[in-house]
Amino acid sequence: MVAVTISTADPERPPAVGNSVQRVCPASPVESLPAWNVDGWHAYQRLWNELAADPDAPVLRRYLGLPIGSAAARSTFMIKSSRGRSAPRWLGWRSGSYRQVETPHLQLFSHADEQTTREIATDLEHVYWVWTQLFFPLWDGSQQVALHLQDVAADQSVASALANSRARMSSRRKLRIVLLKDADDYARTLGQSTPGIEQSTGFYSDERQTSFFYPSTSADAVASRRHELIHQLFREATRSRLTGELPGARSDFWLIEGIAGYFESLHRDRCRATVGGWDSPRLQFARYRVLGGRDLIPFQEMRADGHASAQQRSDLARWYANAIAYTHGFLDGDSVANRRWIYQQLAALYEIPIDIPSSGSVESPAPSPAPSPERTLVDFLKVDDHQLRSNPTTRPLTQLCLSGCETSPDGLASLSATSDWTWIDLSRQPIATDELTRLCPTPVRLDQLSLEATQVDDSIAPWLGQAAGLRELDLSWTRCGDPTIASLAGHTNLKTLWLTGSGVTDAAIATLASISSLESIDVQRTQITSDGLARLKTLRPDCNVNPLQLRVQ
Repeated sequence: MVAVTISTADPERPPAVGNSVQRVCPASPVESLPAWNVDGWHAYQRLWNELAADPDAPVLRRYLGLPIGSAAARSTFMIKSSRGRSAPRWLGWRSGSYRQVETPHLQLFSHADEQTTREIATDLEHVYWVWTQLFFPLWDGSQQVALHLQDVAADQSVASALANSRARMSSRRKLRIVLLKDADDYARTLGQSTPGIEQSTGFYSDERQTSFFYPSTSADAVASRRHELIHQLFREATRSRLTGELPGARSDFWLIEGIAGYFESLHRDRCRATVGGWDSPRLQFARYRVLGGRDLIPFQEMRADGHASAQQRSDLARWYANAIAYTHGFLDGDSVANRRWIYQQLAALYEIPIDIPSSGSVESPAPSPAPSPERTLVDFLKVDDHQLRSNPTTRPLTQLCLSGCETSPDGLASLSATSDWTWIDLSRQPIATDELTRLCPTPVRLDQLSLEATQVDDSIAPWLGQAAGLRELDLSWTRCGDPTIASLAGHTNLKTLWLTGSGVTDAAIATLASISSLESIDVQRTQITSDGLARLKTLRPDCNVNPLQLRVQ
């Protein structure tokens, strides 16, 4: 897990990547890529670490273009706001009918209110700072910074080296963001030129070199904004020479989306931010598919897809899950060569001229980042107790999938208890009722729960009775029986119920039939008799009973 520290406890301060990296493998981003400007990268990270230790350091703040002075003046970036007068003509916005907000690296044209615009601008500015530190060799400011910091000695602070220097970090140009008022305004503005846009919450246009968003505080919307900004940063904040076509147009489009999905995991708290890590929300879906469902797309198949062919796939959600999982695995795993390959490949896809010593070249990178990418990914996804304990999560988790992992109650005990879970999948983990109820004391927000082949039993009944919002429940191959089913009486949202191999009997038929919302139920290999099964089908002809045919051993 790449550890990112924020310069002070103030959540509006820009974040900094520290030299210390919390991951199973101790390699840092700098160590993983010995580029031409590696000394500049080391110095840049040292600069941010020094600022984290001394957030008032005027020399460092001046160099980065951060406000200097009283605590109030330093509480945020220098953000300028005015009545808009210079929006692109193709928007068709009347002068003065919108806000124009500028941060050090962004220019926003907004139909949203002032406070919301500032909050979104601040978050996106943070993403910029983190991106420059993790992808320093690809950033168009890296040569400038490396030159400014070239004389910093190993035993000297960056602040002292800059004390008598007039050097200031500057940007080539600002990135353009259009912030619409709401979902309707967003769809109306982009609908004619971008079919299906109403299903998204953010969009980066290569043609317009503009990102489009609308305000929303949902986790998905925040992640989407960061995702699209990463597309924009690689396209516009690098020395990219790509013209005439989209990155990944012919092949390897998986990495274009994978690296943007990787940054969706960015989380900031009072003194730290993280990118990647076992707790990345996107990785939960990858574990569900790859470990739980053995649904792994071969890496060469992923690489073969260009932009158009990827977007035309009928299994696009599956494709995205695999793309983001492979990216996490190569960047967060224990192979320096794999991380170097990712930087190489990004440079090639965006035609960014950099020199990365390796067996391949930017023009012709090594054909594959690992001898067996599929095996590497499976091993990476298999979280164990050591990883849970040594990489404690700081993000507010709401989704957790450890299906197919190698964890135990000891490892699970390292996770903080919360009642905010919406999805928990602990299938085939050696956990009992007590471990589950400690992790989620009150299951009022649970939407999906998978406990297949765990050690839970009827002692879970009172707890399940509180989970009235459950939409899908899997108790297959558990010791749960009729008392557990009785606790589900009155649930009005439950649509899918898996009871395969559980301890239910004919006594549960009446309760099962009474759950009017049920659309699918599986009671194979239970103690329900053929007469009981016939009765259930008669009582609920609208319900799909035993939807999967189990193979006879």
